[in-house]
Amino acid sequence: MSISTACTPPVAHRHPDAGEPQQSPVVRWSEYRVSHPLPSVEKAPSPSAAPNVRQRYDLPALIDMALQNHPETRLSWEDAKAAAARVEREAASWYPKLTALAFGQYFKTSIPIPQSTLVSTGVGTFGGAELAWTLFDFGRREALDEASLERFEAAQFGFGRKHQEIAYRVADSFFAYQAAIAKVAAAEQTFTAAKANAEAVNAKLSQGFATRPDLLLALQEQAKANYDWQDARGAVTQTRAALTTSAGLSPSVELSLIDLSQVPLPDALAPSVEKIVDQALEQRPDLQAKLAELRAREAEVRKARAEYWPKLSLKGSIGNQYWGDVQTDPPSRRHYSSDNLVGSAMLNLEWNLFDGFERRGAVDEAEAKRRAGEAQIDSLRLEIMRHIWQTYADTKTALEKREFALALLRAAEESYAATQESYRHGFSTVIELLSAQKDLARARYTEIDSRADLLKSAAALVYAAGGGESP
Repeated sequence: MSISTACTPPVAHRHPDAGEPQQSPVVRWSEYRVSHPLPSVEKAPSPSAAPNVRQRYDLPALIDMALQNHPETRLSWEDAKAAAARVEREAASWYPKLTALAFGQYFKTSIPIPQSTLVSTGVGTFGGAELAWTLFDFGRREALDEASLERFEAAQFGFGRKHQEIAYRVADSFFAYQAAIAKVAAAEQTFTAAKANAEAVNAKLSQGFATRPDLLLALQEQAKANYDWQDARGAVTQTRAALTTSAGLSPSVELSLIDLSQVPLPDALAPSVEKIVDQALEQRPDLQAKLAELRAREAEVRKARAEYWPKLSLKGSIGNQYWGDVQTDPPSRRHYSSDNLVGSAMLNLEWNLFDGFERRGAVDEAEAKRRAGEAQIDSLRLEIMRHIWQTYADTKTALEKREFALALLRAAEESYAATQESYRHGFSTVIELLSAQKDLARARYTEIDSRADLLKSAAALVYAAGGGESP
């Protein structure tokens, strides 16, 4: 039994020294993208699937339907798409920016001249385009681009872990629901037995072989069995609501499910819990997501340090400039106008020499976030190991309890049958008969709980291990 889900393979990234600027020539986007391939978003989740009233669902089919219907699946999918969009947004910094410009104006200027003032009036317009292209920035763009790639990878791992989480919740609620149904059947059996015992005591009372208190005790146990039966039926409604909700469905949806007795039980555990821990530390998607986030924060440290270095960019513009209806006062012989193609090109070097220690604060903040990311990874590793050790012990205990529960049920069935037969022949009392009946009812509940606990603890161990090969 496995509740794992496939995750996107990790994307390889290079990590240059964060402490020194890169002394490389101008990096082209096409060259950079060869060594930093853009990962593709996984296949979109299937559209919501309505439950088939004619289908009898087992656990894998129920999990498959939950992954298609649950809103959290769509939420994690959209988060992954947003992370992919951020990658493309950061990629835009590698391309030149082309801007269209246009303006018009009415002007009036005054120029002092001997014994007067020369006043010029007219209109002017300009239309053209401006180009700006960052050629080299000492690793700023590489760092931001790598951070976005790592966060996209983290979102993909988060998408995979969300699948595992939903699958585990469905499995846990499925076993609880099936146990509740089995308890209804067990309670009905107990009520039927209690009713038969009350009838037997009543028959003996009419023959003079039983007393009135004996009958009252039997009727009391019959009423108690009826109460337990109705209580078990109420628990089914609650667990069914939890199951349908975990599958992303309305609690009013009716599902046809296989019986709990048809669910195969695990019969053994991996001999070494350390091996399970090692596998979990390698494949847990949430841990891989934290590692990707740490690499993103390391890239942000490099970006903050690169701000100490200059930027080299190319800027240029070209357009048409027009001056028209230019008049002067004192007036001249004619009005002036001109229509010229103008342009400019420059290589621009920007170097911020002092900014009030803002860049030092940015570096300190980025390094603190990186160290916090390392602490989060260490904390998650400890939590993973604790969770696996706990679920491993729970599963091992559940396996042992299952054997004792089966032995208890067999003994209780034999004891009740023998006591019932003995009571018919007058060798046992009503109290002994009712006591054997209660012991059998408890044994049935214990057997049902042991089966459900074993399945739930095994599912919890697989979830703690991060899916993959079942422990």
